[in-house]
Amino acid sequence: MSGLGRLILGTLLAGVLVAGLLLPYSVGMGIASNAVTDAIDGAQADPLTAEIPLRTTVTDATGAPIATLYNQNRVYVPLSSISDYLQVAVVSMEDRRFYQHQGVDWRGTVRAMLRNAQADAAAQGGSTLTQQYVKNYLYLVEAKTEAEKADAIATTPIRKLKEAKLALQVEQTLSKAEILERYLNLVAFGPSQYGAEAASQWFFGTSADKLTLAQAALLAGMVNNPPKYNPLDENHVQDARDRRDLVLDVMVSTGRLSKATAEATKQQDLGLNPKRTRNGCIPADNSQTNGYFCQYVLDYLSNAGFDSDTVAEAGWTIKTTMDPTVMAAAKAAATANADPSVPGVERIANTVAVVGKDEPRKVLALAANRPYGLDPTKGETVQRLPTTFAPLGAGSTFKIFTAAAAMEMGLGTNTTIDVPAQYESPLVPSATFKNATSYPTSMTLAQALATSPNTGFVALEDQVGLQKVAEMAVRLGLKGYQLDAGDVDPAFASAGTDYTAQVTAQKMASFTLGVSPVSPLELANVGATLNSDGKWCPPTPVDTITDRNGKFVTWDKTPCEQAVPAELARTLAVAMEGDFTGSGTAAASASAAGWSWTAAGKTGTTQEYKSSAFLGFTPEMSASVIAWDSEPRPQSICKDPIRSCSTDEAMSGSGMGGGSIPAATWMATMKPLKENQPDTFFRPASTTYIKGSASTQVPNVVGKNVDDAKTLLTAAGFTVAVAPKQDTGASVNIVVDQNPKTTALPGGQITLGVSAGGSGG
Repeated sequence: MSGLGRLILGTLLAGVLVAGLLLPYSVGMGIASNAVTDAIDGAQADPLTAEIPLRTTVTDATGAPIATLYNQNRVYVPLSSISDYLQVAVVSMEDRRFYQHQGVDWRGTVRAMLRNAQADAAAQGGSTLTQQYVKNYLYLVEAKTEAEKADAIATTPIRKLKEAKLALQVEQTLSKAEILERYLNLVAFGPSQYGAEAASQWFFGTSADKLTLAQAALLAGMVNNPPKYNPLDENHVQDARDRRDLVLDVMVSTGRLSKATAEATKQQDLGLNPKRTRNGCIPADNSQTNGYFCQYVLDYLSNAGFDSDTVAEAGWTIKTTMDPTVMAAAKAAATANADPSVPGVERIANTVAVVGKDEPRKVLALAANRPYGLDPTKGETVQRLPTTFAPLGAGSTFKIFTAAAAMEMGLGTNTTIDVPAQYESPLVPSATFKNATSYPTSMTLAQALATSPNTGFVALEDQVGLQKVAEMAVRLGLKGYQLDAGDVDPAFASAGTDYTAQVTAQKMASFTLGVSPVSPLELANVGATLNSDGKWCPPTPVDTITDRNGKFVTWDKTPCEQAVPAELARTLAVAMEGDFTGSGTAAASASAAGWSWTAAGKTGTTQEYKSSAFLGFTPEMSASVIAWDSEPRPQSICKDPIRSCSTDEAMSGSGMGGGSIPAATWMATMKPLKENQPDTFFRPASTTYIKGSASTQVPNVVGKNVDDAKTLLTAAGFTVAVAPKQDTGASVNIVVDQNPKTTALPGGQITLGVSAGGSGG
């Protein structure tokens, strides 16, 4: 289109603007194009009622901020909380006739439209403060796509027409004070700083009601071009000063400021005292400690249906369950026992997750020795160490699940289980399971939990059934095993089933030995399930969410479930106290730490000492510690001192077991929380689950005729299998061995070894 054509169109549209806006209810104007009609219709249908983006604050359980989240850094405050200096400066500079017009400055708007219609002319504004509010609203609030944003600020007569129409509507529904309040809370006063309150904090470290005249004039001048007049940009400091001084001069010309005061103010510095509000979990203050918890909050909210944009624009206050005292203890313990700044420890992650016992199940701390952040040269990482799956497993802590499943089927904590020197599971006949040290040939289940023989638990798992043990793990807290198998372990990426099903399908006899990936948080929650009379509750890091108006936000929460009978949970908890005393695998660490309070626990160490763990709980809270090589191609870990080492060195007696670094980390976390507190106790164990069912007692049939033995065992409710006969010194058909010897689950199979006669050996 030629310059003349644009001028004619601009003149035409200016006429439409005057006619259409002065007579908003007239119709059928012959000169109005479809575009003009659409613009008017669109403006009438746009009431500007959407909520403006406000920043969200995340706090700990005491209300202290731990992070701020925003897409636009903005805090809404009433006009009474904004300095009169700033109100006067903005009106003087941007729209001195603000209190006289009805939303549109006709002369200025028409002049700008005519000027903008000419090809060789620079775009002009001609906008009232109300029109600026509309323009900023359409751009900052309603526009979602880049195309919509471009349209919201396009220098076209059509856009100007819509803006003017909306400005008139705003003036008809809001008072001047309300418009000014909304404007001052909406517009950008600096690059990415929106609204008077956030900008006052960012540039001056103060609130909007405490701005000095010099500071207010500086902010008012920045509205016109925030990047150009940014006083924190060393290339634009003089631009910012010149603009501030211009604002002061304009205030004098409008009669709102004396010349003497203006001149005196110009002699002042810019009054800068930056207090930048960092955005997100990583840049937040103390994020190296709190970052893991902060990220888990965002993950939790995402799973609850709140996407990142919603959270960053909602203006919420998210009060988390993070207890700063517990967090400080967990962080100090994790680092003290595996300092990543020490050579040889760089690869090792030492994580702590702490949860309460009550409903809702509050997550109290998520900590790791490695600081949270993006600088690997400082040992930082953004791996979700305390919450996602530690890939190398938690070792014998999983024996808890086998014990719980066996107890549910009738075994008692005082009943005796067999502990052979080695054991071959029918699930994997080619593998032979052995113990890390020597054990008696039998012991009670409680003793087995404390001392952790491998063969006894693999044999018990075979009796219970692998599927029931895996399902018990899920019931007690490992809910992640209900995810797609590939989400838990990449080795099962194409399995198409959940991880629990794969445990069974793959005949993973070593499941009870804790070779599976596991979340430290979920493992901690297992202890909380046992600690709360067998009730599983979803761990939650969020206590309350309050919206911008002070109202509570609700979200769908997974209900608690009764995982196992209360008496079973109580009895198992009491049995697990043995890990802290006597020959318990955590007894040495407990003694070294001076631990003297009631607690239940279970250690775990994986093959080749590449990871180890400790799950422990007091009557008040539960915590898990998992330490592992978090780098690709994991190495073994040695202790005294902790370090990465060769597998040969670890296997020769220096390997880090769950009773060493993990147990010591647990003690160091929990002891400060228990000191100067009276001891508390678990609820009493149940006789039923201590003794177990009478139907679990296996008659001793060694020395009997095989037929008599079968009759006796069948009468006791067991099934019988006979192994191939052995050449022994005993008479033919005499039972020379039985397995299990003392205890079996009701209906379980007893395998008999029978003599073939002969001289034996």
